[in-house]
Amino acid sequence: MAKFRVYRAAAALALSAALLTQPMAAAGFPDAAGHWAQSAIEKWSERYGVLNGYEDGSFHPDDPITRGAFAGILNRFLQYQACSPAGAFNDTKGAYWEDAILRLHAAGVYLGTDGAARLTANITRQQAVTMVGRAFQLTESQTALTYADAGDIEIYATGYLSAMAERGYITDVGTDNRFRPTEPITRAELVNLLNNMIDTLIQKSGDYSADSAGTLMVNAADGATLQNMSIKGDLIIAPGVTGGVVLQDVTLSGAVRNLGSAPVDQYATTPVEVPETTVPAENVPDLNWTYTTDRNGKKIPNFSGVPVNPFGQGSFYWNDAGRLVYSGTDFTTRFGIDVSAYQNRAISGNNIDWNAARNDGVEFAFVRIGFRGTGSGTLNKDAFYERNIDGAMAAGIDTGVYFFSQAITVAEAVEEANYIISLLGGRSLTGPVAYDWEMHDSTYRVYGTSAAMATACAKAFSETIEAAGYRAMVYTSSYVAYNKFDLSVLSGYPVWYPEYKSNESTALYPQLYYRPDYWQFTSKGCVAGLAGNVDCNLQFISN
Repeated sequence: MAKFRVYRAAAALALSAALLTQPMAAAGFPDAAGHWAQSAIEKWSERYGVLNGYEDGSFHPDDPITRGAFAGILNRFLQYQACSPAGAFNDTKGAYWEDAILRLHAAGVYLGTDGAARLTANITRQQAVTMVGRAFQLTESQTALTYADAGDIEIYATGYLSAMAERGYITDVGTDNRFRPTEPITRAELVNLLNNMIDTLIQKSGDYSADSAGTLMVNAADGATLQNMSIKGDLIIAPGVTGGVVLQDVTLSGAVRNLGSAPVDQYATTPVEVPETTVPAENVPDLNWTYTTDRNGKKIPNFSGVPVNPFGQGSFYWNDAGRLVYSGTDFTTRFGIDVSAYQNRAISGNNIDWNAARNDGVEFAFVRIGFRGTGSGTLNKDAFYERNIDGAMAAGIDTGVYFFSQAITVAEAVEEANYIISLLGGRSLTGPVAYDWEMHDSTYRVYGTSAAMATACAKAFSETIEAAGYRAMVYTSSYVAYNKFDLSVLSGYPVWYPEYKSNESTALYPQLYYRPDYWQFTSKGCVAGLAGNVDCNLQFISN
């Protein structure tokens, strides 16, 4: 039989693209087609990767789950940090699920029996409900259970089971109204329980604006910012979240249930008044692209007059400080970072020590000045943009700003540019103003925007910024560069390109076909004066 695979916590947090990827077709699990829990299986296996299938492409929805595997699922779901000593149980040493079990034990979730974890035994329905209740820190209810087999339920499980029943989490008792407490919980029953408890799961740090029809849970280690959205339930913050969780103009029907120690900041935005401006007509010329191939044989647009990327294997190496260094002589490079409110909230007092950052080699910084909501489309300022701009410039660091754009018309792009100009309040910058237009999936309002419109928006934004006396720059991923932006139309503006590398990267250079002026090479950098991870960048200046 194929071995059941459950991804480790690190794999769940390293999902690339957007946090909410689109589900695969139900045909991904033929044995789940038509099953009563099919939709929950698709969501929690194919969409969120919490409980995955077998190597032969099947899901086995009615198979039981062992206590060890159940611990692994809960640990991956909640990202526990603390771990009990290895001798907490007498039967876990060297076992596959030992780490997960010891983490749940430290959290008071996995208690074992007579000093044994019994990790290979199937977990019963009443045991599973009890562990989930402890894990989510539910308050036990004293309401009497009305199941036909309530007399068979152990006392330790009744309080949590009653609480879950009251919340509507238990929906698989059947027409005979039997809970079946001593039967093993199946894979389908587990995903159904999770589905009833959580509507939306955020697994990657970022800004989110899509409404949640029920309870939303954040288990991204570095936290997240939720803005201009409605949550029709609770907000649950997993114990493993150590970064800040920000609620900006969020309507929450339920309560914030913080299962760990993550700082939570909830506030409403006071909009900055944008001065009236003359908005140009929606002049969106057609794009007549021709194509070429890159070094890997991939078909890409041929942008005439745009410099081709000269970098290749051997152009960069990691230094002792864990930063990429250019090894060639054709360019002079400078090291810099980009920051937003995430970095401020990770520090006591919310103040970045910019002098320490400068002394640690930071030569330039890009400060997030604001963003447009991915769902609502409202304009928002970064909570700490002023202190970051002023602090970086006072430390002698070349300072620019960036704006996370969701413009879908030229008028909106011009509105964003004027919003930035208003927020700057006459400040002089020594670095550029970057247009950061991103599209991860269909939850982003820019999804489906044509290449002609996307290019026209970038051009209108940049022209408005430069007319105000600032230098404009375009931030673009390879997807946007190859599918949305005509770089020949935008050739007058520097390109800022993200492609993250690590010690395990096989291609240690930016692989965009066209040469970037700035390369955002990691999101996990370490710089003095800041706590936690920070984006690190290299600037390339031709010699």
